[in-house]
Amino acid sequence: MNTLIALPHIQKTNAHQFFSYATYPLLWSGLVCALWAGVQYPDHLGTIAAVKGGVIFLVCLALELIYPIHKHWGITWSLLARRDLPMVATNGAFAVLLNYALVFLAIGTASESAGVMSGQPLWLQIVAGLLVFEVLQYSIHRCMHVENGPVSRFFWHVHAIHHLPQQLYLVMHTVFHPVNYVIIRIGVQLLPIWVLGFDAMAVFIYGSVIALNGTVSHLNFDLRLGWMNYIFVGPELHRYHHSAKSAEAVNYGAALSLFDLLLGTFRYTPGQHPEQLGLTEEDGYPGQKSPVQALLFPFRG
Repeated sequence: MNTLIALPHIQKTNAHQFFSYATYPLLWSGLVCALWAGVQYPDHLGTIAAVKGGVIFLVCLALELIYPIHKHWGITWSLLARRDLPMVATNGAFAVLLNYALVFLAIGTASESAGVMSGQPLWLQIVAGLLVFEVLQYSIHRCMHVENGPVSRFFWHVHAIHHLPQQLYLVMHTVFHPVNYVIIRIGVQLLPIWVLGFDAMAVFIYGSVIALNGTVSHLNFDLRLGWMNYIFVGPELHRYHHSAKSAEAVNYGAALSLFDLLLGTFRYTPGQHPEQLGLTEEDGYPGQKSPVQALLFPFRG
């Protein structure tokens, strides 16, 4: 039986307060250094991207273990053994391999393609890449949440696996359905690169921005973006997307909050968080610790 847990008032130390506001600018500083390294060593973009991602992951993991926003939202041995590790074993490893394959394929595709963006100024390709990614990602993601036909209903059942947990932490990002992953990675990430012909350096830069915000969005740490929430998607916005209350489960953007702002699906309440997260068995969804049923859920009658 799943039990939804409300979020109590959070007492923060001075160090916690400092890291809440300083971490995102510091992560961006590290990102800029990685991008500079990519410009200096363009033949090693894949390696630089992997190292950058690993460092960001470890920093975020340390922060949420030391300063969790809520202990009940954090990782536990029970969840790790009965939900997270089985999901990692079944599709997490698959996703990592596919992700890296697509990153290298995307960079290789970008170097060989001759679409309308090929040869355009680098800054224009970066802006266009971010916007194209967000248009596609926002559209598909919102479609997954709106059940108005058999296709969108199937999409929701595929995507709902990611919303089952009533916790939100870094490793929980591996709780997803392989079909969901393939749709986003191929339909949103790789296809535009192949069709439009972005250069490899542009893919590396805008892809790094997307990866940074994708990593921090599920963080069980009170990361504050301040006014940057009106540009980028961080945990302050994405927590509401996982709210148990459907009326506030908006914020469909992945990296940019632009389309949520334009289309009326933006929710930002500084210093506040949803009281409850996730989906329940009472509403007909698989249990948190039933990975096999979760994987089969989209294909049930």
